[in-house]
Amino acid sequence: MTTNDSLQRLYRRPPMNRGVDPMRMNWLWRLVCEVAALKPADVIEALHAAQVPVDLQRVHSWAAVEKDDYFFPLTLAELERNLRALALFRRTRDAVTAALEEVAVGSRETLNG
Repeated sequence: MTTNDSLQRLYRRPPMNRGVDPMRMNWLWRLVCEVAALKPADVIEALHAAQVPVDLQRVHSWAAVEKDDYFFPLTLAELERNLRALALFRRTRDAVTAALEEVAVGSRETLNG
């Protein structure tokens, strides 16, 4: 819960807890997937829609930790591409869903009218 006192304090950045290697962004990808409740199938569907040829093994390898045999490093460029593809896929899906609902409502009105 926020109080007036906490709102009046100045924002401070949290300390850097790790060195960031732009060639190994798997830890951030895992966090994004957890927060967004992303499933590998969601990622594959969005990337395929963006014409990115990726398979389930590769998607799983991005979520692996470095100790795992199937770990494959995810670069910052790949992370950005994946997130942009997911955002575009969701916007497109939502727009198509809204358009279909609008058509369905119009069809029902025509039939009932």
